[in-house]
Amino acid sequence: MVFGLFKKKEPVKCTIKPTGEEFTVPPDTSLMKAAFAAGIKWPHSCKVGSCGSCRATIVEGEGEHPSGICDPTTLLHPEEIQKKMVIACQWYPSSDVVVEVEVGKEGDKRGPI
Repeated sequence: MVFGLFKKKEPVKCTIKPTGEEFTVPPDTSLMKAAFAAGIKWPHSCKVGSCGSCRATIVEGEGEHPSGICDPTTLLHPEEIQKKMVIACQWYPSSDVVVEVEVGKEGDKRGPI
């Protein structure tokens, strides 16, 4: 049977650590885009995955950086990737997540490393 292949995607919940703020991430929506829609002041600069200022650490949950023209992991050191740091404007959660990020502050615009 192939019914599982066509299962409707459901929204997931994101909780920000340490503030406890929560918001919903609709299917096929990046973590940062959903945060903006919920009025969260997520750190950012470029919004397209080239500056790295929207970095966040995934404390709980799963998701992915989809393959495409730009590779957002070039903005992260290998040890950051091991600690589950992501580029939020290019990362799509697939389950409820808990993230660690300093909302309301300007992010570190390191660019490619």
